[in-house]
Amino acid sequence: MNQPDPLEWLAVRIALGVVGLIVVAVLGAWKVDDTRHPRPTRLAQTVACLEGHGLTPVVPAGDPLSSTARAGSLRVTVEGSEVIVSLAKSWEEAARIERGYRLVGGDLEGRLERRGRYVFLWQGIATPTQRQTMYDCQY
Repeated sequence: MNQPDPLEWLAVRIALGVVGLIVVAVLGAWKVDDTRHPRPTRLAQTVACLEGHGLTPVVPAGDPLSSTARAGSLRVTVEGSEVIVSLAKSWEEAARIERGYRLVGGDLEGRLERRGRYVFLWQGIATPTQRQTMYDCQY
């Protein structure tokens, strides 16, 4: 059986060390970039999208239940109907906000909808096009 050449093992160790240093440098640069250029929040992305549709969102929504949403809230009028939007950080939080609205609001059929981590409370029964506008701006 041939014995491995110590010089080959040294070259392998050096190469692995260089690769490790490159990986650490890339990860460090990535972290610095994230710190210098933070990604926009879901709320900021939603507001920008709605503004892109020619709408004027109001942040925060000013509603007691939506103000408990940890990712923020807004209200906006879509095709003549106002909607309060709560952005939850988790599905559980969204379910809690929805339950709160059902407890104080009674029958909200056609007006209250939870979609992922978003909770929508419409002034009146929302039309498909009104809903689609809001769905287009979910992040």
